[in-house]
Amino acid sequence: MKIKGIFYILSFVALFAGNIRAQDVSASARFDTTDILIGDQIKLNISFTMPLDYRVIWPFYQDTLTRNIEIISMTAVDTMINESENLVDMVQSITITAFDSGYYYIPPLKFHYQPIDDTAFSEATTIPLYLRVHTMEVDTSQAIRAIKPPLGAPLTFREILPWLLIALAVAAIAFIVIYIIRRRKKNQPLFRIRPKLILPPHVVAMNGLESLKGKKLWQAGKVKDYYTELTDIVRVYIEDRFGVQAVEMCTDEILDGMKSTDTDRKSIDNLTRTLILADLVKFAKEKPLPLDNDNCMINTIDFVKETRSEREIEEILEKIKITKEDSESVNNGSSFAEASEDKE
Repeated sequence: MKIKGIFYILSFVALFAGNIRAQDVSASARFDTTDILIGDQIKLNISFTMPLDYRVIWPFYQDTLTRNIEIISMTAVDTMINESENLVDMVQSITITAFDSGYYYIPPLKFHYQPIDDTAFSEATTIPLYLRVHTMEVDTSQAIRAIKPPLGAPLTFREILPWLLIALAVAAIAFIVIYIIRRRKKNQPLFRIRPKLILPPHVVAMNGLESLKGKKLWQAGKVKDYYTELTDIVRVYIEDRFGVQAVEMCTDEILDGMKSTDTDRKSIDNLTRTLILADLVKFAKEKPLPLDNDNCMINTIDFVKETRSEREIEEILEKIKITKEDSESVNNGSSFAEASEDKE
């Protein structure tokens, strides 16, 4: 009899404690508003409160809340812990809309929760919700008006760009055509090509000799290099001036070739002394005196000056004169000529 009394007492205590814990569990769901226009979006705010040592199965939805009520988006479940009361608050917001008018019933949302030390699940539900979706009110007393046309959007640069490129292309083609017509009317080439000025052999040789003097090779002990470069300048000059293949000839062959030209004896003697001394330095390791080095340079310069072609000098001067006249014609005369033609 005593054992049965103790059992009843313990059962009553457990039931009373469970009821106290159940009072800490609450679920709620509410709309921002219960009356919306077709296509409007509102939020369904869901909250659930339970003790910290409970677990809950959250209601899950995919695309629709109920028939004709579509879900646009859902936030994640946010958790806020109230340590003073040993509770946890969980909230979620669901954005919904509807495209059919009418009254809609949203059944209670069900939450299944379970204490950690228990194997059985309990259920908490929200109150049912109602939503009214209505259409735009139409005033039938007013006359029917025509549908307004779409508003015109301003032009963008991307839309103007193709036409701008076409205009630039047309302007460029027109400019080219006018330019070609004017040049042909004046019997002038379409493009003025400046003639390339070819220096005569004696100018090339004198430039080379001046450069060699500036290097001061023999003064620095590079006597062989000095005579090698000196004879190379002379050989190129002879080949370009007289047509003798001096670059590939030895000294004797060069001197024999010069005999067939109209070069005077004095010039050939100057050339002979320079080439023979250069061969001695390059092949016999001759060490000439500084005076000999200077004399070879002087003899070479005299040889070039005495054998230069007067005809080539006249031709180069004529080319310079023509180039100068063409330049002045382009800068000064062309505009005057065009003005005269336009006046006529």
